[in-house]
Amino acid sequence: MKKSLFVLLAVAAALLSFSAVIAADIEITWWHTFTEGQEATLQEIIAEFNEANPEITVVAEPQPYDGFLAKVYEAVSTGTGPNLIFNYASEAAQYVPDGLIVDQSKYMESDYQARVSESIYAESTGFEDGGLYAVAVQSTGPILFYNKTMYDKLGLTAPKTWDEVEANAKAIFAEYGIPGFAFDSLTDGMQTLLLQNGGAYVDLEKKVVLFNTPEFAERVEWFANGVKEGYFGLAPVTGNYFSNDMSGKQLASYVGSSAGLPYLNLGDDELAAAPMPLTKDGFDWVPAWTRSALVFAKDEETDKAAVTFVEYFTNAENAGRWAMSLNAFTPYKDTQELESYKAFVADNIALTALAEQASYAVALPSFTGANTIRNELKAMAEKVATGQMSAADAIAAAEETCNAAMQE
Repeated sequence: MKKSLFVLLAVAAALLSFSAVIAADIEITWWHTFTEGQEATLQEIIAEFNEANPEITVVAEPQPYDGFLAKVYEAVSTGTGPNLIFNYASEAAQYVPDGLIVDQSKYMESDYQARVSESIYAESTGFEDGGLYAVAVQSTGPILFYNKTMYDKLGLTAPKTWDEVEANAKAIFAEYGIPGFAFDSLTDGMQTLLLQNGGAYVDLEKKVVLFNTPEFAERVEWFANGVKEGYFGLAPVTGNYFSNDMSGKQLASYVGSSAGLPYLNLGDDELAAAPMPLTKDGFDWVPAWTRSALVFAKDEETDKAAVTFVEYFTNAENAGRWAMSLNAFTPYKDTQELESYKAFVADNIALTALAEQASYAVALPSFTGANTIRNELKAMAEKVATGQMSAADAIAAAEETCNAAMQE
């Protein structure tokens, strides 16, 4: 009897031990759309983390760029999604109401607030309940890339205002028969034209958008007229981004992310970069783009493991490696003091231009419906530029859709 009891206890202990081993082996799945150098860097950091943390295994799974966010939302909402993605705080906002995303402050051991600027921290926690749902990993922003060789031939200089953008674009089109300017992101282009002209974006208390004004309609028509006449570009003709058109000499300048620098190759022509143009007598305003780590809720043990990886990925050294691989700024003060990072920024024309506009770069708030507004601004610009609707009608239609999304 005693022997049988001993055997049973031994078996039970073994089973408990085996269960503990299984429970300790936590897998964190990271869905991403990074390519080339960025993927190599993230795989290096993952391998180092997995070796240092044998109880956690992080697996990065590349995904197609097209439809990525819709795929993530569908998978997360049905319980089959990843544990982690990198995206904007505005993307995190749509997961907060249903409790599908993790407040990382619950598990974070480092002092995140002390390591980032006041504005970055405000963006990371700018949700209705103030939770830390977005942990910054890199900061970029839109700047102006231009073909200096084409500009020099025509005696043009980097435009400081949108009037100068228009004049340069017309001169380029007359000489080369190609668009002289384009926005890589129509959404951010429309936001810029709105806010640089003194317009307002949203009323979060009333949950309505504020961009349905005659002044904004005038700016939208201004852009649309340029597209119709050929001196502004609407969509890339040689790929998904205007960097391809620039490299192929099918475009003379565009406003796009500073991270696009490695993808520009003008051959014998000289590439230059400058801060985003401003509106004459308007408001100094440009978007600030901060991508963040978003952790989706599974169970406490898995959520904690995912945040442990986020902390490792964003330590001073790794944050620097990641920012340099993306041609981006780091949001972390301790990384900014690394000599390797300082040298990288000093020799980078895109980040030099970005630094010149940093004092007036602003991140828009994160809220329910924020992504719908971004999508509607893009669609609105396309409809007006292709002659489907007037600016006034397209803006009114966008307003109706956006207000409905904010009030859900």
